[in-house]
Amino acid sequence: MKRSTKRIIEKFPKFKGKLKAYENILSVEEALQGLTDVEAVFLRLAWFFEAPEHESFNIGLLYHRLDNEWLEFALELMTLFFREDTFLIQKPTFSILREMPDHYFNQKKFADFLSKHGLSYDKRKLNVYYSRGKLPKADVTLSGTPYWSKSTVEEFCEQEKERLKNK
Repeated sequence: MKRSTKRIIEKFPKFKGKLKAYENILSVEEALQGLTDVEAVFLRLAWFFEAPEHESFNIGLLYHRLDNEWLEFALELMTLFFREDTFLIQKPTFSILREMPDHYFNQKKFADFLSKHGLSYDKRKLNVYYSRGKLPKADVTLSGTPYWSKSTVEEFCEQEKERLKNK
């Protein structure tokens, strides 16, 4: 599953069983039944992210059906998709983030998350790991400060638990 799709699933967990519906026309209609306009847009966006060579996405849906936070979230996902899922944007030069949303972690929040989930980390230890290149690449860097998305932090936490368990 692509990182951009994971972010959609975080917001809309009920989409998990609908991610492959695009493979069958009848399943598409079934999958879309009962969804709000916002949900339908994000499900179609997830289908595009998962199979861009077969699925298209009508950007007009963003204009007609989303606003405010939902529109910003969709644009953020599209940027994530082209930067990290396809690598079509290899040297990003801009960020659409105006403020740091709750799903981004600085080093302190990263360390706190790891500690809360049973790993012995503090900001100092995380900083050492960061300087030695033992942390995942930051998802966003603003004014020289690295930030990681919630999914990146969760993935690292699981990998670290697994590594320590097998030690």
